[in-house]
Amino acid sequence: MFSQRRIRFMAATALIVFILYLHYSSDSQSVRNQTFYQSTVAAINAEKAGAGNTKAPSYLSHTGKEQPGSKPSEEYTYVEGDDKEEPAIPKAQPEPQQPLQASADQDTEEIPIAGRTKMTVPKEKGPGGSEVETETDAEAAPWKEDDEDEEKKKQKQLEIELAETKAELNDILKRSPVIIFSKSYCPFSKKAKAILLGKYTIVPAPFVVELDQHPLGPRLQSLLGENTGRHTVPNILVNGRSIGGGDDIAALDDHDELAPRLKSLGGKWLQDVNRNEDSTD
Repeated sequence: MFSQRRIRFMAATALIVFILYLHYSSDSQSVRNQTFYQSTVAAINAEKAGAGNTKAPSYLSHTGKEQPGSKPSEEYTYVEGDDKEEPAIPKAQPEPQQPLQASADQDTEEIPIAGRTKMTVPKEKGPGGSEVETETDAEAAPWKEDDEDEEKKKQKQLEIELAETKAELNDILKRSPVIIFSKSYCPFSKKAKAILLGKYTIVPAPFVVELDQHPLGPRLQSLLGENTGRHTVPNILVNGRSIGGGDDIAALDDHDELAPRLKSLGGKWLQDVNRNEDSTD
């Protein structure tokens, strides 16, 4: 059997438990009767009931009036498909970088890249809107322009010299139907002149041009080579046609063909060609 002291202790403990039960039961009932508690439970039940059909965006009601014991209210937006709530103020988005484009009224220019590729860029504007002059290829490499100018000058000079030489040759060919282009020190030229001027009487007399003494001698010889195909002296021309050099004249003389050849090429302009009787071989 229990002692009297233990029975009293158990009775006191049971009494205390009963009192605590009554106390918490009354507090719980008072909480359930409050309007805030009832509205909250109703909202939760309504959200659970709607979640079974479709997931629709929900918003917390903002009455503009704070409930007792609640923190200051904030506006929230609900993003469909995401359970996280975020403030209604949108985040600042970085501005997209626009590609470099020239406006309609802005001039453009092409600049070389790596010496080959080109790209179009707007022209730079100086103070007051004036265009900034860019360095051209000629300014970047002035020696190129100088070389081109020098080449043009040389070409122009050659053209002038050629025209002068042609004019001089035409003037010489008018002097006589028989022209002897010679050089004073050349033995073959001396042989040709001895035959044409000493062994024959030719009217009009042959005109002799000593190229080594003429101011345009080298140029005349070069032009004769282009026109007649003979680049050496002597070069004997009859009415502008070459009949050869010293050996050719000697061969024609040996076969008595020189006079007939001169007459056939000289035509009416060559009045007389006779071999001198007192000439010796």
